[in-house]
Amino acid sequence: MKKVAICLVLVLVMICATAAAEITLPIGPGQYGYDAVVISKNISVRPTQNANAKAVTRLNYGDHLAVMSLGNGWCEVYLSETEGLSGYVLEDYILIDPAYVTTEDSTPVYAWQARNAKRVGLLARGETYPIIRSDGDWLLISLRGAAGWILWSDNSTSAASARMKPSSVRKKAENYLLSSVTTVTGDPITSELLKEFYVSVRFDERTREWTVTFDSRLNGTFQIIVDDTTGEVREYEPSYG
Repeated sequence: MKKVAICLVLVLVMICATAAAEITLPIGPGQYGYDAVVISKNISVRPTQNANAKAVTRLNYGDHLAVMSLGNGWCEVYLSETEGLSGYVLEDYILIDPAYVTTEDSTPVYAWQARNAKRVGLLARGETYPIIRSDGDWLLISLRGAAGWILWSDNSTSAASARMKPSSVRKKAENYLLSSVTTVTGDPITSELLKEFYVSVRFDERTREWTVTFDSRLNGTFQIIVDDTTGEVREYEPSYG
């Protein structure tokens, strides 16, 4: 799980550096394992831990999957909530529980960690990429099957816009449920009950609102809306059945 440890390093980067981009931290495991993203152009999902086994399906760069377990360089993954499709992929071609960086201005990509290094790309403002690792003020990001370095701390560029961390948003939603909602799907709301729900957190750039969805996988789903500007829990929308 060495890739999961990346997020601990990034916390130090965020504290010590002046941001030239916005980092979205991972939320962690849900009911169906850790979120992961494909960083190769394409990969094969196989029924066993055997590179010669016939592929169940193929995934492309940027596709998401859930990692259930790790071993021998392979990840057991879950692909489909409706069909129950699962299999194995090589760990080297995915990032597990990744953090993401979103550019706040046009950003050059370098071949290594130096301003005089060869430029291998130029990112437009507002683009988001998964982070492979960090090294001081530099971030190594995944670029559609390749990789390159961007400067994280740069006083010549504008600072990132403030935005709540997904983990903080999720905590606000959970606290709201524990303090304001007595039951859900017929059961009393408790901290232990919330652990049984699959939770997703999504941010809307247009409205600056977060949607936190709690999915029981059995009795239905319900959503909570959190305002990013005020932190107010504005709406609770149950949807059962």
